Amino acid sequence: MAKTMFDLLEGAMEDLGAEKFKKFISKMTDRTETRVAKGAVEGKDCGDIANLLIEHFTESRALEITLQILRNIKANQTAENLEKEAAANGFSPSVGAGGSAGTATPNPNPGGSSSAVTPTNDVSDKATFIDDKFVELVEKATSMNAVLDILLSKKVINDEQYNDIGSERTEQQKMRRLIREALKASGASGKAVLYDALMVKQPYMMKDLGAP
Repeated sequence: MAKTMFDLLEGAMEDLGAEKFKKFISKMTDRTETRVAKGAVEGKDCGDIANLLIEHFTESRALEITLQILRNIKANQTAENLEKEAAANGFSPSVGAGGSAGTATPNPNPGGSSSAVTPTNDVSDKATFIDDKFVELVEKATSMNAVLDILLSKKVINDEQYNDIGSERTEQQKMRRLIREALKASGASGKAVLYDALMVKQPYMMKDLGAP
């Protein structure tokens, strides 16, 4: 059975061991090009970090970024193993294992979910999902700025709401304020847009919560 990008990245994180895993997380937050906030990685395990990488960068760049950081922290064997296993499962970096990774190109028919999931529920079902899963959505919230970008572009929230929510200290606080405050005026249609945004930016979380 083919492995998903999540499977591959989680396996690489587990292969690092505690010390190098800490170094990996440190590089995630101090590399200018990654722009991952420290608050987003604090207390996270291997699966959480794998999920965050995919949600933050999308599958097409998650492999590239991971390989770059692994080599930066001298986890060269883990990087080589990941690159070979990724290629065997339909994800092929543009440069070989000895150099810097390029963009990973997924197989057209990979074994796992794509980051660009198209939900099939109607507006009412999507809104009900957001209401029913409120507690879980808050607990598992990551990469909320990317979600806020979509809601702003769809005019579900305005600039003032975008800035107010984005200034919250934690991802959990952002999600809580978004659902409980900002989306009240837009009702079911706004929650449906949030559902779609989460399916695109955080598909693995949504799948874990039972989204189709």
